[in-house]
Amino acid sequence: MRDPFLTEACWAGETVRLAGWLKREPAAPRHLDLLLRERDKGRVLTFPAITGPPEAEPAAGAERVRFEASVHVPSAADGGPLPSGLWDLELAGGEGATTPLGRDRDPAIDVSPQRRFLADSTTATLYFTVNGTLAIDVGGQAHTAGTATARAVEWNARDEEITVTGHLAFHTATMPISATLTLREHGTGRVYEVIAMLDADSEGLSYKADIPMTRALIDDPLPRGTWDAYLILGFAGMHRELRVMAPDRSAATQVWRRLRHVRVSTTQAPAPLTIQVG
Repeated sequence: MRDPFLTEACWAGETVRLAGWLKREPAAPRHLDLLLRERDKGRVLTFPAITGPPEAEPAAGAERVRFEASVHVPSAADGGPLPSGLWDLELAGGEGATTPLGRDRDPAIDVSPQRRFLADSTTATLYFTVNGTLAIDVGGQAHTAGTATARAVEWNARDEEITVTGHLAFHTATMPISATLTLREHGTGRVYEVIAMLDADSEGLSYKADIPMTRALIDDPLPRGTWDAYLILGFAGMHRELRVMAPDRSAATQVWRRLRHVRVSTTQAPAPLTIQVG
């Protein structure tokens, strides 16, 4: 089954409404279903897709079949709300063949994340992934979205900080609205966070985060330990987590704490970025 052409993807109250068309082929399925596939656990929910009679496709001399489907999110799972998590939207028809929705779509469709607050204050966001496919995020929790290599990790002697900088490729409509550099300590799982400043440019998004090592007006300095670095990106009603990979050059220095020197060092490519204090 070829990719369906999506002409509508939006909210109507607490219901996700979808519409589009498929090219009519000799082996085209007569019955279509909309599938919601849970990305982490693999659970699949099925909803009927209403199809219309074949019609002539403009300027192509062929035929196409229109379809419509809807999902009432508060009652999508056997009468209960759609569980928290990521749900990919697919179209299924004929001998189990499935195809993602969204890769082929009308340019008029709003590709920015579309958020709704449900009756229990849970957020549900209809959005297009970086691969162009359509999905629903329920709950807005931070989900793993791959890795991002830092451009540089440098010691700022003037402010006594480790500065992490990098660049991410984002389409304008899918730009995050906030970012946090989150450090997690080996063994204990302690978390240390600093705000990452964002700056949009013609090629995407640059970020910069300063990690204090001694004095700090707002944050306490990074404690002793071995810390793994993650970049948490905040969108409209959802968060994505990227494991930060180390750049080609590492940083190393000594800082003065409690009347003694403490060594600070970082890893270098191809390893993930880790900061060792002490």
